[in-house]
Amino acid sequence: MSMFIGHKPNKQHVQAMFNCKAGSNAPLLDLFEAKLEEVKNSLILAEDPVVIHRLQGKASVLKEFLEAVEKSQEVLGRL
Repeated sequence: MSMFIGHKPNKQHVQAMFNCKAGSNAPLLDLFEAKLEEVKNSLILAEDPVVIHRLQGKASVLKEFLEAVEKSQEVLGRL
């Protein structure tokens, strides 16, 4: 799985991720999506290998979080 939803997910954590998608925390999800786009754009222009690796790490974490939010309803159904 991902760093946000492991083999034994915490129900409260998964519920919080689900609330980002469906609840009043939707602007937070929009922020994460916008930041991922910014990181991707920076990655395209980056030339320094150290900067590239840092940006790849940031993009990976943001992408995993957004994917975990998408999967949160399915995971909640199994808990």
